[in-house]
Amino acid sequence: MKHHFAHGVSDEVKMAFNLEVVVATVVLALLLHIFWRCCFSFYLNHVKKYISSCSSSSAAASGLEPSKIAAVEEILNYTFKDKRLLEEALTHSSCREGISYDRLEFLGDAALGLTVAIHFFRLEPRLNSDQLTRLRKKSVCNARLAYLAARLGLYRYVRRKDTAILNRNVKMYEDAVKQGNDHRNFTVRSPDILADVFEALAGAVYVDLDFDSTKLWTIFKDLLMVDQIKIPKDLESRKIINGAQDKLYGLCGRKKWGKPIYTCSLVKEGRPQHETTMIYSVEIETDDGLLRQEGDEKYTPRDARNSAAYRLLRSLPKYPIM
Repeated sequence: MKHHFAHGVSDEVKMAFNLEVVVATVVLALLLHIFWRCCFSFYLNHVKKYISSCSSSSAAASGLEPSKIAAVEEILNYTFKDKRLLEEALTHSSCREGISYDRLEFLGDAALGLTVAIHFFRLEPRLNSDQLTRLRKKSVCNARLAYLAARLGLYRYVRRKDTAILNRNVKMYEDAVKQGNDHRNFTVRSPDILADVFEALAGAVYVDLDFDSTKLWTIFKDLLMVDQIKIPKDLESRKIINGAQDKLYGLCGRKKWGKPIYTCSLVKEGRPQHETTMIYSVEIETDDGLLRQEGDEKYTPRDARNSAAYRLLRSLPKYPIM
Protein backbone atom coordinates (compact mmCIF):
# COMPACT_ATOMS: atom_id res chain seq x y z
CA MET A 1 0.00 0.00 0.00
CA LYS A 2 2.83 2.33 0.81
CA HIS A 3 4.44 1.68 -2.51
CA HIS A 4 1.10 2.08 -4.30
CA PHE A 5 0.47 5.38 -2.51
CA ALA A 6 3.87 6.70 -3.45
CA HIS A 7 3.35 5.65 -7.05
CA GLY A 8 0.02 7.54 -7.11
CA VAL A 9 1.56 10.72 -5.84
CA SER A 10 4.28 10.50 -8.44
CA ASP A 11 1.74 10.28 -11.29
CA GLU A 12 -0.11 13.33 -10.03
CA VAL A 13 3.11 15.29 -9.77
CA LYS A 14 4.05 14.28 -13.27
CA MET A 15 0.66 15.34 -14.61
CA ALA A 16 0.91 18.70 -12.87
CA PHE A 17 4.44 19.17 -14.14
CA ASN A 18 3.45 18.30 -17.69
CA LEU A 19 0.56 20.76 -17.51
CA GLU A 20 2.90 23.48 -16.34
CA VAL A 21 5.26 22.69 -19.18
CA VAL A 22 2.43 22.91 -21.69
CA VAL A 23 1.20 26.20 -20.27
CA ALA A 24 4.73 27.61 -20.18
CA THR A 25 5.30 26.50 -23.77
CA VAL A 26 2.07 28.13 -24.94
CA VAL A 27 2.88 31.36 -23.08
CA LEU A 28 6.41 31.37 -24.46
CA ALA A 29 5.13 30.75 -27.97
CA LEU A 30 2.64 33.57 -27.56
CA LEU A 31 5.36 35.92 -26.28
CA LEU A 32 7.64 34.93 -29.13
CA HIS A 33 4.84 35.55 -31.60
CA ILE A 34 4.19 39.00 -30.12
CA PHE A 35 7.91 39.76 -30.14
CA TRP A 36 8.21 38.67 -33.77
CA ARG A 37 5.24 40.84 -34.78
CA CYS A 38 6.79 43.83 -33.03
CA CYS A 39 10.15 43.26 -34.71
CA PHE A 40 8.50 42.82 -38.09
CA SER A 41 6.48 46.00 -37.61
CA PHE A 42 9.62 47.91 -36.61
CA TYR A 43 11.40 46.55 -39.68
CA LEU A 44 8.63 47.70 -41.99
CA ASN A 45 8.28 51.14 -40.44
CA HIS A 46 11.92 52.00 -39.84
CA VAL A 47 14.62 49.62 -41.03
CA LYS A 48 13.14 48.98 -44.47
CA LYS A 49 12.55 52.69 -45.04
CA TYR A 50 16.11 53.45 -43.98
CA ILE A 51 17.50 50.79 -46.31
CA SER A 52 15.31 52.10 -49.10
CA SER A 53 16.52 55.64 -48.42
CA CYS A 54 20.14 54.52 -48.49
CA SER A 55 19.52 52.64 -51.69
CA SER A 56 17.95 55.74 -53.24
CA SER A 57 20.91 57.86 -52.18
CA SER A 58 23.28 55.28 -53.57
CA ALA A 59 21.32 55.17 -56.80
CA ALA A 60 21.38 58.96 -56.98
CA ALA A 61 25.14 58.96 -56.48
CA SER A 62 25.64 56.43 -59.24
CA GLY A 63 22.93 57.73 -61.54
CA LEU A 64 25.28 59.25 -64.11
CA GLU A 65 26.31 56.87 -66.84
CA PRO A 66 30.03 56.00 -66.93
CA SER A 67 30.19 57.12 -70.55
CA LYS A 68 28.95 60.58 -69.59
CA ILE A 69 31.43 60.80 -66.74
CA ALA A 70 34.24 59.92 -69.14
CA ALA A 71 32.98 62.45 -71.70
CA VAL A 72 32.92 65.35 -69.22
CA GLU A 73 36.34 64.39 -67.86
CA GLU A 74 37.63 64.52 -71.41
CA ILE A 75 36.12 68.00 -71.91
CA LEU A 76 37.76 69.22 -68.71
CA ASN A 77 40.94 67.27 -69.41
CA TYR A 78 40.80 66.16 -65.78
CA THR A 79 40.15 62.78 -64.15
CA PHE A 80 38.25 62.94 -60.86
CA LYS A 81 39.51 60.99 -57.88
CA ASP A 82 36.00 61.17 -56.39
CA LYS A 83 33.46 60.62 -59.18
CA ARG A 84 30.62 61.56 -56.85
CA LEU A 85 31.72 65.19 -57.02
CA LEU A 86 31.31 65.17 -60.79
CA GLU A 87 27.92 63.49 -60.51
CA GLU A 88 26.79 66.10 -57.98
CA ALA A 89 28.01 68.93 -60.21
CA LEU A 90 25.88 67.58 -63.07
CA THR A 91 22.67 67.00 -61.08
CA HIS A 92 19.89 69.58 -61.44
CA SER A 93 17.55 70.20 -58.50
CA SER A 94 14.63 68.87 -60.58
CA CYS A 95 15.85 65.31 -59.87
CA ARG A 96 14.60 65.67 -56.25
CA GLU A 97 17.03 63.07 -54.94
CA GLY A 98 18.56 65.09 -52.14
CA ILE A 99 21.58 66.37 -54.08
CA SER A 100 22.09 69.07 -56.68
CA TYR A 101 24.89 71.27 -57.96
CA ASP A 102 23.87 74.29 -55.84
CA ARG A 103 26.65 74.03 -53.23
CA LEU A 104 29.37 73.32 -55.77
CA GLU A 105 28.10 76.20 -57.94
CA PHE A 106 28.49 78.57 -54.98
CA LEU A 107 32.05 77.39 -54.38
CA GLY A 108 32.98 77.36 -58.07
CA ASP A 109 31.78 80.94 -58.55
CA ALA A 110 34.12 82.15 -55.81
CA ALA A 111 37.02 79.92 -56.90
CA LEU A 112 36.91 81.05 -60.54
CA GLY A 113 36.73 84.69 -59.49
CA LEU A 114 39.77 84.25 -57.27
CA THR A 115 41.91 82.47 -59.88
CA VAL A 116 41.04 85.00 -62.60
CA ALA A 117 41.81 87.91 -60.25
CA ILE A 118 45.20 86.38 -59.40
CA HIS A 119 45.92 85.88 -63.12
CA PHE A 120 45.36 89.52 -64.08
CA PHE A 121 47.01 90.79 -60.89
CA ARG A 122 50.21 88.95 -61.83
CA LEU A 123 49.91 89.61 -65.56
CA GLU A 124 49.98 93.42 -65.43
CA PRO A 125 51.22 95.22 -62.26
CA ARG A 126 50.04 98.60 -63.62
CA LEU A 127 46.35 97.60 -63.51
CA ASN A 128 44.42 99.47 -60.83
CA SER A 129 41.64 97.98 -58.70
CA ASP A 130 38.84 99.22 -60.98
CA GLN A 131 40.50 97.72 -64.04
CA LEU A 132 41.11 94.43 -62.24
CA THR A 133 37.46 94.32 -61.18
CA ARG A 134 36.22 94.88 -64.73
CA LEU A 135 38.58 92.26 -66.15
CA ARG A 136 37.45 89.73 -63.57
CA LYS A 137 33.78 90.43 -64.24
CA LYS A 138 34.27 90.18 -67.98
CA SER A 139 35.99 86.83 -67.58
CA VAL A 140 33.50 85.10 -65.28
CA CYS A 141 30.19 86.95 -65.73
CA ASN A 142 27.13 84.67 -66.11
CA ALA A 143 26.61 85.59 -69.76
CA ARG A 144 30.15 84.59 -70.67
CA LEU A 145 30.16 81.38 -68.63
CA ALA A 146 26.86 80.37 -70.23
CA TYR A 147 28.41 81.00 -73.64
CA LEU A 148 31.41 78.84 -72.77
CA ALA A 149 29.20 76.07 -71.38
CA ALA A 150 27.14 76.08 -74.59
CA ARG A 151 30.29 75.85 -76.71
CA LEU A 152 31.44 72.85 -74.68
CA GLY A 153 28.01 71.18 -74.88
CA LEU A 154 27.79 70.63 -71.12
CA TYR A 155 23.99 70.68 -70.87
CA ARG A 156 23.58 67.29 -72.53
CA TYR A 157 25.31 65.66 -69.55
CA VAL A 158 23.15 67.27 -66.84
CA ARG A 159 20.79 64.94 -64.96
CA ARG A 160 17.32 66.54 -64.88
CA LYS A 161 13.61 65.70 -64.87
CA ASP A 162 10.55 67.41 -66.34
CA THR A 163 12.51 70.31 -67.82
CA ALA A 164 10.89 70.58 -71.25
CA ILE A 165 10.71 74.39 -71.20
CA LEU A 166 14.28 74.67 -69.95
CA ASN A 167 15.44 72.23 -72.64
CA ARG A 168 13.83 74.38 -75.32
CA ASN A 169 15.40 77.59 -74.01
CA VAL A 170 18.83 75.99 -73.84
CA LYS A 171 18.50 74.65 -77.37
CA MET A 172 17.58 78.11 -78.70
CA TYR A 173 20.62 79.59 -76.99
CA GLU A 174 22.95 76.82 -78.14
CA ASP A 175 21.74 77.32 -81.72
CA ALA A 176 22.67 81.00 -81.43
CA VAL A 177 26.12 80.02 -80.15
CA LYS A 178 26.63 77.65 -83.08
CA GLN A 179 26.21 80.61 -85.44
CA GLY A 180 29.49 81.94 -84.07
CA ASN A 181 28.23 85.27 -82.71
CA ASP A 182 29.73 87.02 -79.73
CA HIS A 183 27.69 86.38 -76.57
CA ARG A 184 27.23 90.15 -76.05
CA ASN A 185 25.31 90.42 -79.32
CA PHE A 186 22.79 87.65 -78.61
CA THR A 187 19.09 88.46 -78.69
CA VAL A 188 18.40 85.12 -76.96
CA ARG A 189 18.82 85.28 -73.19
CA SER A 190 21.35 82.83 -71.80
CA PRO A 191 19.71 80.25 -69.47
CA ASP A 192 21.13 80.51 -65.96
CA ILE A 193 21.64 76.75 -65.76
CA LEU A 194 24.51 76.90 -68.24
CA ALA A 195 26.61 79.27 -66.13
CA ASP A 196 25.55 77.34 -63.02
CA VAL A 197 26.84 74.04 -64.41
CA PHE A 198 30.14 75.61 -65.49
CA GLU A 199 30.65 77.01 -61.97
CA ALA A 200 29.57 73.73 -60.35
CA LEU A 201 32.13 71.79 -62.37
CA ALA A 202 34.80 74.27 -61.29
CA GLY A 203 33.69 73.79 -57.69
CA ALA A 204 33.83 69.99 -58.04
CA VAL A 205 37.36 70.13 -59.48
CA TYR A 206 38.40 72.58 -56.74
CA VAL A 207 37.22 70.19 -54.00
CA ASP A 208 38.75 67.17 -55.76
CA LEU A 209 42.07 69.07 -55.86
CA ASP A 210 41.82 69.66 -52.11
CA PHE A 211 41.19 73.38 -52.71
CA ASP A 212 44.35 74.05 -54.70
CA SER A 213 43.61 77.24 -56.67
CA THR A 214 46.86 77.04 -58.67
CA LYS A 215 45.96 73.63 -60.08
CA LEU A 216 42.39 74.78 -60.66
CA TRP A 217 43.66 77.66 -62.82
CA THR A 218 45.87 75.27 -64.80
CA ILE A 219 42.78 73.23 -65.70
CA PHE A 220 40.34 76.07 -66.38
CA LYS A 221 42.47 78.79 -67.97
CA ASP A 222 41.97 77.38 -71.47
CA LEU A 223 38.28 76.63 -70.86
CA LEU A 224 37.74 80.25 -69.78
CA MET A 225 39.61 81.60 -72.84
CA VAL A 226 40.95 84.55 -70.84
CA ASP A 227 43.37 85.36 -73.64
CA GLN A 228 40.39 86.91 -75.43
CA ILE A 229 39.95 89.47 -72.64
CA LYS A 230 41.80 92.62 -73.72
CA ILE A 231 44.00 94.56 -71.31
CA PRO A 232 43.48 98.38 -71.39
CA LYS A 233 46.02 100.05 -73.70
CA ASP A 234 46.34 103.41 -71.92
CA LEU A 235 48.10 102.09 -68.81
CA GLU A 236 50.93 104.63 -68.92
CA SER A 237 48.61 107.64 -68.75
CA ARG A 238 46.03 106.02 -66.47
CA LYS A 239 47.37 107.67 -63.33
CA ILE A 240 47.25 111.10 -64.98
CA ILE A 241 43.74 110.56 -66.33
CA ASN A 242 42.43 109.32 -62.96
CA GLY A 243 43.47 112.60 -61.32
CA ALA A 244 42.22 114.86 -64.11
CA GLN A 245 39.07 115.99 -62.26
CA ASP A 246 41.11 117.22 -59.31
CA LYS A 247 43.64 118.95 -61.59
CA LEU A 248 40.89 120.73 -63.51
CA TYR A 249 39.14 121.82 -60.32
CA GLY A 250 42.42 123.14 -58.92
CA LEU A 251 43.19 125.03 -62.12
CA CYS A 252 39.75 126.67 -62.15
CA GLY A 253 40.28 127.78 -58.55
CA ARG A 254 43.68 129.31 -59.25
CA LYS A 255 42.45 131.07 -62.39
CA LYS A 256 39.24 132.21 -60.70
CA TRP A 257 37.21 130.45 -63.42
CA GLY A 258 33.81 128.90 -62.92
CA LYS A 259 33.66 125.43 -61.39
CA PRO A 260 33.63 122.50 -63.86
CA ILE A 261 30.14 121.26 -64.79
CA TYR A 262 29.86 117.62 -65.87
CA THR A 263 27.03 116.21 -67.96
CA CYS A 264 26.36 112.61 -69.02
CA SER A 265 25.85 112.89 -72.77
CA LEU A 266 25.46 109.23 -73.73
CA VAL A 267 24.76 105.88 -72.09
CA LYS A 268 25.00 102.56 -73.92
CA GLU A 269 23.12 99.87 -72.05
CA GLY A 270 24.72 96.43 -71.79
CA ARG A 271 22.85 93.31 -70.63
CA PRO A 272 25.37 92.55 -67.88
CA GLN A 273 25.53 95.66 -65.70
CA HIS A 274 29.32 95.97 -65.94
CA GLU A 275 29.10 96.18 -69.75
CA THR A 276 27.05 99.39 -69.68
CA THR A 277 29.17 102.32 -70.93
CA MET A 278 28.78 106.09 -70.80
CA ILE A 279 30.28 109.33 -72.10
CA TYR A 280 30.55 112.52 -70.02
CA SER A 281 31.24 116.07 -71.16
CA VAL A 282 32.60 118.94 -69.05
CA GLU A 283 32.43 122.69 -69.46
CA ILE A 284 34.11 125.59 -67.66
CA GLU A 285 33.72 129.38 -67.88
CA THR A 286 37.15 130.94 -68.60
CA ASP A 287 38.39 134.49 -69.30
CA ASP A 288 38.12 133.66 -72.99
CA GLY A 289 34.62 132.27 -72.78
CA LEU A 290 32.94 128.90 -72.32
CA LEU A 291 35.05 125.81 -72.97
CA ARG A 292 33.48 122.41 -73.42
CA GLN A 293 35.02 118.98 -74.03
CA GLU A 294 33.65 115.45 -74.35
CA GLY A 295 35.46 112.43 -72.94
CA ASP A 296 35.88 108.84 -74.09
CA GLU A 297 33.40 106.01 -73.57
CA LYS A 298 33.91 104.51 -70.10
CA TYR A 299 32.33 101.94 -67.79
CA THR A 300 31.93 104.11 -64.68
CA PRO A 301 30.86 107.75 -64.14
CA ARG A 302 34.14 108.55 -62.39
CA ASP A 303 36.25 107.28 -65.29
CA ALA A 304 34.01 109.07 -67.78
CA ARG A 305 34.31 112.40 -65.92
CA ASN A 306 38.08 111.98 -65.59
CA SER A 307 38.31 111.32 -69.30
CA ALA A 308 36.36 114.51 -70.10
CA ALA A 309 38.48 116.56 -67.69
CA TYR A 310 41.68 115.10 -69.16
CA ARG A 311 40.65 116.00 -72.71
CA LEU A 312 39.71 119.54 -71.68
CA LEU A 313 43.06 120.02 -69.94
CA ARG A 314 44.82 118.72 -73.05
CA SER A 315 42.96 121.33 -75.10
CA LEU A 316 44.49 124.15 -73.04
CA PRO A 317 47.77 125.03 -74.79
CA LYS A 318 49.39 126.64 -71.77
CA TYR A 319 48.55 123.93 -69.28
CA PRO A 320 51.28 121.24 -68.88
CA ILE A 321 49.10 118.13 -68.44
CA MET A 322 51.82 115.70 -69.51
